[in-house]
Amino acid sequence: MKRLPRRLPRCVLAALLSLGGGLGAPISLAELELDVLTEKTPITFRSRDNLADGQATELVQELIGQTGFDYNLYFVPWKRAYRRAESEADVIIYPLARTSVREDKFHWIGQITPVHYYLFKLRERRDISVNSLDEINRYKVGVVNFHAHHVYLSSHGIDNVEQVNSNRQNFHKLLRKRVELFASSSAGLLTLCEKEKVDCNKFEPVIKLEGISKGLYIAASLDTDKNVLEQLKASYQRLEENGSLAKIMGERMNSPDEDRFLKTF
Repeated sequence: MKRLPRRLPRCVLAALLSLGGGLGAPISLAELELDVLTEKTPITFRSRDNLADGQATELVQELIGQTGFDYNLYFVPWKRAYRRAESEADVIIYPLARTSVREDKFHWIGQITPVHYYLFKLRERRDISVNSLDEINRYKVGVVNFHAHHVYLSSHGIDNVEQVNSNRQNFHKLLRKRVELFASSSAGLLTLCEKEKVDCNKFEPVIKLEGISKGLYIAASLDTDKNVLEQLKASYQRLEENGSLAKIMGERMNSPDEDRFLKTF
């Protein structure tokens, strides 16, 4: 994969241009090129073996395609994607969990799907019991580096965690009893069970992470051009109104698998 170019924040670029340093005229919208960042997960990546996957990427491509903007799509580790979206101009990131901590750090284009995060354990582990966030530190928790659940748990003083780069790694660490709890969305876990051919009845939720169960979104960096934001939001609204959003995302729009795990509480 080619190296991702770094962009100067607009405030820095504007200052340089004002100095007349021979950098030329500001870039017009016709010349603008967006960097679109995500990680490889079932909802973002479609392979020849899994043609039903990648709905979120299909949605984002349709969204930007309607605007006519040029863009580069990159699959990178989530921490790298997040850091770039926090600090650079004209960066689109998805699927980003919308949380109170992140609310003012991004522009929110539109929701991809509802999301419900839990800590899961192996159902056979009757010795594990969690009734509040305060009790989580008694157990070793598998998290994905810089994901919403990692940030959320850290903000509540939960530091007995093991960080990895993908949910699949934590899934297998839990099965091998290398961690005792595993943070995941309910839909994400069901997808992993299907792909890894594991009976999902092996798992049981112990506590819902209420503070981050608000939905996965397409978001833009704060330093994204205002006109770009307006066109992207208008494009999302058209996809919502003409039914394309529901058609692309299908059952994920209504989290139909939620009841399956809620019954275990």
